[in-house]
Amino acid sequence: MTIKTVITAAAVFAGLTLPATAQMVTPAPQKVSAAGEQSDPLAKAAALYATYQGEVTDVKTNGFSSARDIENSLNNLGGHNPEQLTQGWMAYSALVAAQNPEFRAAVLDIEGYYGRDSLMTGMQNDVRYARTLSGGNDAVNQALTAVNADSRRLIGAAAFVKEQAYSLQASGWAKGRVGNSQAKATNLFASTQSGIPARGALVQAMQSPEINTVLEQAGRSGAPSVWESVTGAASTIRVPSAVAGLGQSHRVARGKEPIADRITTLAAYRILNADPSVAGSMHQAMSERETQGCLNMANLNLQQCVAAAHKHYEVPFCIGEHALADVGKCIGKVSN
Repeated sequence: MTIKTVITAAAVFAGLTLPATAQMVTPAPQKVSAAGEQSDPLAKAAALYATYQGEVTDVKTNGFSSARDIENSLNNLGGHNPEQLTQGWMAYSALVAAQNPEFRAAVLDIEGYYGRDSLMTGMQNDVRYARTLSGGNDAVNQALTAVNADSRRLIGAAAFVKEQAYSLQASGWAKGRVGNSQAKATNLFASTQSGIPARGALVQAMQSPEINTVLEQAGRSGAPSVWESVTGAASTIRVPSAVAGLGQSHRVARGKEPIADRITTLAAYRILNADPSVAGSMHQAMSERETQGCLNMANLNLQQCVAAAHKHYEVPFCIGEHALADVGKCIGKVSN
């Protein structure tokens, strides 16, 4: 254990405030028990984010050939609960951050020296603590690398979908009237109150031990988004080979340090295989109000856009602008 690590840990435990190759995971066919989901809240939350990203892949790949296609994409992409989706991307970010070997070693070093209970107490007393450990900043930067790949993917998908809003004007069916657009907007609002549940296969994939290899690749500079090959019906998570050294490095944006602190704290819980007794603390760390507010505004803008739509071809613009691009901007604000 390094002297810096011991001093940092001692300060927190004393109550002081510190400054701030392709892989594929295929889940086993068995059903995940309720106890299993409770014991791994990060995996369960990340699967919600994965479910949303799977729908993004579908709309990005398949486009629209009927009014039903448009309505399905609208409901699948616009019906997510902002709090749940926020928790999902926070959990995914933490899972990536937990792969950093220096940070992992520091967390386990502290646990071995002071004991698990003391470490847990330190993190609960000060959410900033985990990021002060050796490798903490690098761990969160890895997470931001993965998140920025996701943000770029969403903005790219938005451009593709909005382009269809123009090209579909040449299709007879797309020039038909939407019908009761206000009712569609009201139904979207109702869906966001409960949210869209995570797909069981993706919950299992996120709980698989092999997911760590995939997540480690996702945090590498130059790696594409994990979700490029994950569809709405996927039962696997595959990562294209990372292009090492070609990507842009990402750092925490000014004013976003509290989000980075939460991500690193959640990563430490993951490294410690935290049991259900701290599930409340983990859920609290996943609940990030700024991003949740941003996603809530995206939902409201989507609903207003849909309510004002008259023709079918107008709805893809709403989807692209608010269910895709706005979401990408919300999660991309954390880094610069």
